[in-house]
Amino acid sequence: MSFKFNTNIIYPKDPTASAERINQYKDYYKIKHDICKEVNPKTIAEIGVRAGYSSWTFMQACPSAKLYCIDANNGTHGGGGGEDGRYKAWAEKILSNYNFEYIDCDTQKVQFLSLKNIDFFHVDGDHTVGGVMHDLDLAINCISKNGVILIDDIEYIQDVKFGVKSWLKKNKFKHKYIKSLRGECLIYNERLF
Repeated sequence: MSFKFNTNIIYPKDPTASAERINQYKDYYKIKHDICKEVNPKTIAEIGVRAGYSSWTFMQACPSAKLYCIDANNGTHGGGGGEDGRYKAWAEKILSNYNFEYIDCDTQKVQFLSLKNIDFFHVDGDHTVGGVMHDLDLAINCISKNGVILIDDIEYIQDVKFGVKSWLKKNKFKHKYIKSLRGECLIYNERLF
């Protein structure tokens, strides 16, 4: 079955969801869907859930997976907002048919996450150089032996690109670039040497 982005999952008051961007979502989320479907994870985690669009997409690819949604419900979400809980509530609404757990956590304030054996970990949280590197450190310690990390925005935000490149230079994991609207990097739990 081919993936089709459902515009009904977009939070009605999302200030970033212009008509142009919604049109771009079709291809953008299809790429994420296809990557996740190919990995076929039993467990999925995401840092930076916001209103749940990516999480929903991953669950379209693997509806029987267990999903962990990690975000700080404090108004610092991408695109602003969320301080009143509206993004968290929306994410919970569009994910309500799936096996998921919402973890209210500012990942920049913790040194580890108590998740293990995550097969697919999406990182889309703090977009500073240090923040990206920190979230990648958290994610790599949670993934399974054959797990992967997918990181978003590496062509869209220069700090993310620099953070990913710096982390990979330091840690030497196998990875590949995937072209998309914002650029994706898939990191494998496999050292280069």
